[in-house]
Amino acid sequence: MHNPQDFILAGGVFLLLFFSALFLSRIKVPYILSFMLAGLLGKSFLPHRAEDVLIIFEYSAVILLFFFIGLEYSFERLAGMKRVLKPSFLDFLFNFVPAFIITYLFTKDLVFSLVMGAVVYPSSTAITAKLLMDYKRLVNPEAELLIGILIFEDLVSIVLLSVLTGLTFGGEPDVISVSRGVLAVVFLFGVFYLLKAPSEKAFDYLDRKLDEGLVPFMVLGFLLLSSGISLKVGLSDALVAFMLGVLVPEKSRIFEVIERSLSELKDISVGVFFFMFTFHAKLNFDFDPWLLAILLAIAILLKLLSTYYGAIVYGLTKRTAMRASLSFIQRGEFSVIFASFYEPTQSLTFALVLFTALLGSFSFLLAPGFSQRLFPKREKKGPPPAPPF
Repeated sequence: MHNPQDFILAGGVFLLLFFSALFLSRIKVPYILSFMLAGLLGKSFLPHRAEDVLIIFEYSAVILLFFFIGLEYSFERLAGMKRVLKPSFLDFLFNFVPAFIITYLFTKDLVFSLVMGAVVYPSSTAITAKLLMDYKRLVNPEAELLIGILIFEDLVSIVLLSVLTGLTFGGEPDVISVSRGVLAVVFLFGVFYLLKAPSEKAFDYLDRKLDEGLVPFMVLGFLLLSSGISLKVGLSDALVAFMLGVLVPEKSRIFEVIERSLSELKDISVGVFFFMFTFHAKLNFDFDPWLLAILLAIAILLKLLSTYYGAIVYGLTKRTAMRASLSFIQRGEFSVIFASFYEPTQSLTFALVLFTALLGSFSFLLAPGFSQRLFPKREKKGPPPAPPF
């Protein structure tokens, strides 16, 4: 017989997510932050059993998120990202490397430093994409650059996740374990590339023969089974889910059915994941406040600089480059996912994501006006009027 308390707990969590997002959206707080703050609030009155009731949503969130990211790519599109490579490498060098070095100087802990470098590195895809859509700035010239860098960050983050998965499951880090993690990523890319042609034939057959109602069962079955096996052998479940998404042909009927039938499940799972991050995280705030202050400063200043110079290298004007840099400060889902792998980093990450997400959202709103005042348009002076006869 079902335990009525389970239904009450599940309903309570979902309603808490709903009302927190509803009220905080009125002061422009992104949904991701609302869900994290709801988890913090839920700690004060919800029993720990709430974790067990919703555990399948929490565990499948990362898998579904990376699978849907993979759906947006093909091997041809991955190979065609040459124009954003320079700005994207600048973004990585400015935002991952300094954060890693500074954290290591403070802690002398290699895994902790790697995770914090990965936390500081990527801007939030979810928050940035939503702001671009909500404020109708997808038509602006900087949107293509920002989306290109976000895509590159997603790919690098997937590789970093694979390395961190090996380190956090394999014990003490060393050169061999890091090399093994990188080789595993290359191996998986190679295997999935070889599967491209056979999978296209398989999807063509399934498009003609498979009933639409059965597609979600097949996809979820493959995703969860593959992710479980990959974790069992020490590989990244996120990378496997991403590559499975890449294999799905964009013009197939199954692609449309997946987007139609599983995107809501992905959104619910991701919401529960962010709630659980703060609900069961040990946020004791026992980190060095100077480390937080320095990481916050470089997370903001170096992201501004890297995006500005990246935009100039990309060929944008100074005013557009300034608007792009002020629109790219926010950290979010990837930072939280990285911290979920290593508990000692979670308090520091929570503070960093909370501050940059709020500041980044407001900075995004102010970016057009500020960049206009800093680099005003110069009125074109025509030829002087002809003298009267």
